[in-house]
Amino acid sequence: MTIYDHIFSLAKKTAKALSKGEEPVDLHASNVFDEENKEHLLEALREEAVEYNVKQLQSIDTQKDWEKVALRLKHKRKPLLAPFYKVAAIVFVLISVGFVAHIILNKKEHTELESPQIIAGTDKAILTLEDGSQVALQKGIPFQNELVTSNGERLDYERGQTKFNTAFNYLTVPRGGKYQIALSDGTEVWLNAATKLKYPVAFKPGETRVVELLYGEAYFDVSPSTKHQGSRFKVATKGQEVVVLGTEFNIKAYEGENQVFTTLVEGKVDVKVNEHSESLSPGEQTVMHVLSREVIKKTVDIKYDIAWVKGYFNFKDKPLKEIMKVLSRWYDVEIYFESNDLEQVKFSGLLNRNQHIEDILNGIQNTNIINAYEIKNKMITIK
Repeated sequence: MTIYDHIFSLAKKTAKALSKGEEPVDLHASNVFDEENKEHLLEALREEAVEYNVKQLQSIDTQKDWEKVALRLKHKRKPLLAPFYKVAAIVFVLISVGFVAHIILNKKEHTELESPQIIAGTDKAILTLEDGSQVALQKGIPFQNELVTSNGERLDYERGQTKFNTAFNYLTVPRGGKYQIALSDGTEVWLNAATKLKYPVAFKPGETRVVELLYGEAYFDVSPSTKHQGSRFKVATKGQEVVVLGTEFNIKAYEGENQVFTTLVEGKVDVKVNEHSESLSPGEQTVMHVLSREVIKKTVDIKYDIAWVKGYFNFKDKPLKEIMKVLSRWYDVEIYFESNDLEQVKFSGLLNRNQHIEDILNGIQNTNIINAYEIKNKMITIK
């Protein structure tokens, strides 16, 4: 074995050991380099140094890089190595760096393949038809049957049917999704992430038009009763009914949450819970407690409640615990807090729902209300 064969073998063994986090025992036992030189060589093979050099691989000037390596392996006062061993050290470093770089790149590619990507919500939903069959709706994929069509972003039911059909359909929007639907009476509904709506494929003329928000959040732009022989529109959800003549409003009634929020944007609605009824004017909101059925009416700034329809998150003095619930549904992730105190810290801000979640979290972190965050697969920890 020549000295260069020995150096090649030594470099490869050293790189393997370092990539596994093990001690480079072969280098330590070698008599090719003295102890001081070994320290300098290992410094050049630290993962951070190798990663930096990997980024420069596209613009390598071989002659200049060899000269730089030779200069870095010199002591401030005297050469560390005799001329022959300078070359040996250069060969050692180049072989080792190349080998470690290969391992690092493979490791990163493997990690990227395994780690689920966190992306903002998009247009997607599951349509359940009368016979129980399901249709996956998603952006860019059209769907059509005799009663309904979809362009991948919204469902449109046939209007003005002469024959009343008692069939019900369901539209389920998963976490990380949103969808729009135009009912057969012309009412338009926007569904937020983690939402399910039940509705008839056609409404019986002259009778109250009833749909059911089984859970989640939906924004309604109701076709007025004057176009439907005076028939009212009613939304049932979680123990309450919202009776409408023709108006725009938002209902938030998520699973696992003990409050239902009904916010009026235009027109007039009556919110009924058992025998109790509250009439809302634009800019007013009812909050119903699911367990006690208690209803509280208050005046609100509607822009915070309906920002999601326009593609934004709009928070005002909102506890991080509530904000992270919103983000977890939209980005389909699990979010945890390192301490309970952080859950009650409040944040205000207008954020675009199409941003990467890292941009959202960085914006919150830049206000200094959190110290840091960590993303691992599809789990986020707030610190």
